[in-house]
Amino acid sequence: MNAFAIKQGKCNVVQGDVSAIPFSDATFDYVSAFETVYFWPGLVKCFSEVNRVLKSEGIFLICNESDGTNAADEKWTKMINGMKIYTSKQLVAALKEAGFTEIKTYSNAKNHWISIVATK
Repeated sequence: MNAFAIKQGKCNVVQGDVSAIPFSDATFDYVSAFETVYFWPGLVKCFSEVNRVLKSEGIFLICNESDGTNAADEKWTKMINGMKIYTSKQLVAALKEAGFTEIKTYSNAKNHWISIVATK
């Protein structure tokens, strides 16, 4: 997918491919991914791209409503082509391989929610 930008007021909306983020190295202090890593092709490659566009000591926040431990959530992967639900262990391993250093996980076991904060 080619990147494109829409300028509206003070906000630019940019659509692109997370495996080839259309920004220069060390552009951002923070990057977030809410309910999206389920669809990212090749986590290590995508996480490496996030790492690339983060400034030194930049922070990457991942928030998911499925932590990969609730069998009932698998209904979504059957209905939505290309969706994969990851456990925190899988996400942490991919983040480490992509070069993130400090990684903290937070979870809500009752609701199977997960948040991960990774520092470059």
